[in-house]
Amino acid sequence: MNNDLPNIAIGLVTFRRTEQAVRTVKSTITNLIYPKENIGWYVGDDGSAPEHMQAVLGEIEAGGHKLIGFHSEKLRHPEQEDSYNAGLGWNKVLGLCHQSSDFVLWLEDDWELDEPLDLVPYVKLLQDEQEVGLCTFRILSTGAELFTVGYYGRIYLQYERRTQYAFSGNPYLRHARYTKKYGWFAEDRNPGLMELAQDDMYRLAMEGPRIVRPFAIDQWGAWKHIGQDKTWE
Repeated sequence: MNNDLPNIAIGLVTFRRTEQAVRTVKSTITNLIYPKENIGWYVGDDGSAPEHMQAVLGEIEAGGHKLIGFHSEKLRHPEQEDSYNAGLGWNKVLGLCHQSSDFVLWLEDDWELDEPLDLVPYVKLLQDEQEVGLCTFRILSTGAELFTVGYYGRIYLQYERRTQYAFSGNPYLRHARYTKKYGWFAEDRNPGLMELAQDDMYRLAMEGPRIVRPFAIDQWGAWKHIGQDKTWE
């Protein structure tokens, strides 16, 4: 372990999109700048065919990264067995990642990191600044209310609480203080509505750790969206 940097956990949630999931893993391992010995992956699959998980885990192994764990089953509450309510499985991923680290890089299986990204400044930001809870690498969208803030010579865009979509399901680095304040994923709705519920938790709070986005990354985000297929429709 690098003694100067904390361990981080990468939580990947996936279902069926094998080609995209492999691209997500491969591009992240290739272009993420952070010591490999300080990274561990947890993969949560919603019950795909065995070949899907074999391909995803094989890509992590091929990239020389450590695996914290994985599951491949459709986790649902009673009477929700036939629903797209994936929150129970997502919370298992997030919880087990937090058992490994306060720092969780959250990825869904259709995002590709197509150029190098140094994660070190953003880990240190969350490590040192208690008022920040989540660093998002999202697409910039019109209509968002943003406030410029500065930390350690870098400019960030802070997401205000007055308009929807302050929280986004795009890739982000999340500290445990954010989860403790705003809670877990909703377990009674599909992933699209889960994202809106997370947004509500942040926006309706009067205070608590903030969401920021690095100003310097591409307007389309650090990870680029690949594919348009929803697995929950």
